[in-house]
Amino acid sequence: MTWHPLTWAFWTAALTGILLYGLAAVRAMDLFLNWDPDRADIHQLRREHRAEIASLLAQGSFMALAAAAALGLVGVAMVWHPVVPGAMCGTGVLQAMEPYGRRAMLFWGLGLMIFYAWQVLDRLNRSHPGNVATRSAGRMLITAAPLLVLAVYYSWQALMHVAAVPAVSCCAAIYDRILAAPADSAGSSRLIALAFFGHLTGGITLLVLAALAVRLPGRVPGGFITALAVTWSVAASVAVKQVWSPYHYQVLSHPCPWCLFLPDAYGVGFIVFGCVVVIVMEAVAFWTADRVCRQHPQLFEAAAIRRRRSAGRIICALIGFAIASAGPAIFWRLNTGIWLKAFF
Repeated sequence: MTWHPLTWAFWTAALTGILLYGLAAVRAMDLFLNWDPDRADIHQLRREHRAEIASLLAQGSFMALAAAAALGLVGVAMVWHPVVPGAMCGTGVLQAMEPYGRRAMLFWGLGLMIFYAWQVLDRLNRSHPGNVATRSAGRMLITAAPLLVLAVYYSWQALMHVAAVPAVSCCAAIYDRILAAPADSAGSSRLIALAFFGHLTGGITLLVLAALAVRLPGRVPGGFITALAVTWSVAASVAVKQVWSPYHYQVLSHPCPWCLFLPDAYGVGFIVFGCVVVIVMEAVAFWTADRVCRQHPQLFEAAAIRRRRSAGRIICALIGFAIASAGPAIFWRLNTGIWLKAFF
C-alpha cells in the first residue's frame, strides 16, 4: 500500500464515516422494529431521543464518507499514479488495483446513492413534528450497510495492490486495443453511435421532464426520471470517452476518460463527471421525494418543494455537462470549419 498523505486522509475519513454509521445503524434498527408514533409511553419517548441522535450521527457519517469518496477519486485521478510504475493517469492506477479498484468505485457509488436518498427522506421527515417517516428512514439507512462495508473492503484490497505490482501499460493499453480491434470496428462504431445519440436523446428528455416537474408538479413519475438518469449516465460516459474527449486532448483516438482529470486537460473531468453524478443523485432525490408525496400526505408540501429543487438542479447540471463536454468541440468547429472526429 502507498502511504501517501492523501491515503491517510482517505482512511481517516472512511473509518470515521463507518464508525459514525455503525452507531447510527444500531439505533436505526431499533427505530425500524419498534417505532410507534401513536404511543406516548417512556419507551417511545426514548426512541424519539434515539431518532434525533441517529439522524445527527448519520448526517456526520454521510459527510465523512462523501469526503472519503471524493479523496479516493482525486487519488486515483491525480495523485497516486506517480507511485505506480508505468502509470500516467487513473487508467494505470486502476490497472494496478485490478480487480478491486472498479469494484470499490461501484460500491462507493451505490452506497452513497442510497445514503443520499436517506438524507433527503430524513430531512423531509424532520420537517414535520410527527416524524411520520421515521420507520422508512431507518429501513433505508440500514439498507446502505452491506454496500458501504463492501466499498471499504474493496478499497483496502485495491490500495494494497498499489506500488506492489509490476509496471503497467496505462494508456499504451488503450492504443494497443485500438490497433488490435479492426475486426470489431463495425460493432464498436454501432455502440459508439448508440451511446452518442442515446445521450443526446436522453439528455433532451431529462431536460424536458425536469422542466415539466418544475412547472407541473406531480405529473412526472420519479421512478422513470431515476431510471432515465442512470441509463443516460452510462451513455454519456461512453460519449465523453469516445466522442468528446478528442476535442479536449486535440489528439485523435485517445479514449481515456481519466486523462480529463489531469492538469493538462485543466481538470475538466471533475466538471463533466461531476455533473453526471449530480444528475443521478438528484434524480434519486426526486424519486425519494415523489414517494414521500404519495405515501405520507403530511409531508406533501415539503416533499413537493424538494422535488422541484431536484428538478432545477438536474436542469443546471445538464447545462453544465453540455458546456463542459461539447463546448471544446463547438469551439473547434467554429475555429477550423471542420470536425476533428466524426460523431460515430
